[in-house]
Amino acid sequence: MRTSIQQKLLVYLALLPVLLFFIGPILWFLALALRPPETAFTVPPQFIFTPTLKAFEYTFLEPGNNRNQLLNSVIVSSGATLLSLPFSVSAAYALSRFQLRAKRFLMLWYISLLMAPPIVFLIPYFVVMARLGWVGTHASMIIVLQTITIPFSIWLLKSFFDEVPDELEEAALVDGANRLQALLRITLPLALPGIIVTSMFAFVFSWNNTVFPLVLSNQRTATLPLGTLSYFATTGVTWNYIAATAIVTMIPPMIIFLLLGRYIVRGLTFGAVKG
Repeated sequence: MRTSIQQKLLVYLALLPVLLFFIGPILWFLALALRPPETAFTVPPQFIFTPTLKAFEYTFLEPGNNRNQLLNSVIVSSGATLLSLPFSVSAAYALSRFQLRAKRFLMLWYISLLMAPPIVFLIPYFVVMARLGWVGTHASMIIVLQTITIPFSIWLLKSFFDEVPDELEEAALVDGANRLQALLRITLPLALPGIIVTSMFAFVFSWNNTVFPLVLSNQRTATLPLGTLSYFATTGVTWNYIAATAIVTMIPPMIIFLLLGRYIVRGLTFGAVKG
């Protein structure tokens, strides 16, 4: 028993530096948002201060310059996720169920899209959106974000569809269902944890993307990550406003993962007991 406790203590001690490495910057940024700005970079550092919410009030309430940017981020990220689902689900299902001669090439092409720097797509899409008169709209960012969300979703969803036994669909076909009915009534419900996990990651990738909104948005449609960057000015850097907007930027993805975390476990272990 004593040995077990010692082993647990050693494990916790080994995990502590890793935990501090990832949590430390977040806690430091939270303190930066809550402390008076004149105490942010004092030497020696002041660890004791009176917390204030003035930075959050300025950025999101009065005058609240970042409030609309938060709404824009929700619109763009949700729209990009919802738009990518029908295309990625159908493509992943086809790649999983049918013997396609170019399957290997298509999968390599999708992953090459993920590895390519976003700037490669930016200029051509900007020219197209400018010709259409869509620059500065939510639709332009939602469409261009598909270059990230669809390839990633196809790669992830295909592995989930692969884990659904073909025999279940074949039994449904024997009973008189057609291919679409077998997909809707058999495969999709079984792959639902994977679809939810894929949607969560697609939302987060869209939420954190800064490159596409930087070029395709305007002052009315700018997203929250761009709003964070706006406090880097030639006249100075307002660190408390940057910290406040950065903390709020992290909250929606954290809420999603906390609420739907059980689907991540189910999705990542999906098919582990197959056979």
